[in-house]
Amino acid sequence: MTRDARPRERATDERTRTIDWATLSHVVTPQALRYRAIDVGVSTDKRRYEPGEPVEITITFRNRLPIPIRIRTDSPNYWYWTVDGLRSASQVPRAVPDRPAAFSFTRRERKRFQRQWHQRMQVSEDDWQPVDPGRYTIAVGLTRSDAAAHGLVDTAVIEIVS
Repeated sequence: MTRDARPRERATDERTRTIDWATLSHVVTPQALRYRAIDVGVSTDKRRYEPGEPVEITITFRNRLPIPIRIRTDSPNYWYWTVDGLRSASQVPRAVPDRPAAFSFTRRERKRFQRQWHQRMQVSEDDWQPVDPGRYTIAVGLTRSDAAAHGLVDTAVIEIVS
């Protein structure tokens, strides 16, 4: 008996497909579990700052599960950061498309972002005012109207001392 030295060729037709695990996971994972899967964190390089000293902010999103997770957001900007409730430390509204999007994570994926706050608040298009000494709350959350209710927000409190 002789063996053919050529490797077998696979028939490629519409029946041979790969599975899109991210889509399958999104379809079968209950929404409540998706919310609990994502851990949101914000931290700063220290808790007390001198006036004018830049505040280094680290934002972390982590999928705790061994399956891909996708969470719908209200905007293509998946997440936001605030200082005392002002987005990006600004009183000036930004034009962001008002359309939903999805923030996707592979299994156990961690996404990390860095921002810097220079202890100033934007009061007009080209005017930033320094803040006074005191306590300030830096918050981070997913861009969803119900983010706080689902635990998709985290805060850090810093103090500016003179």
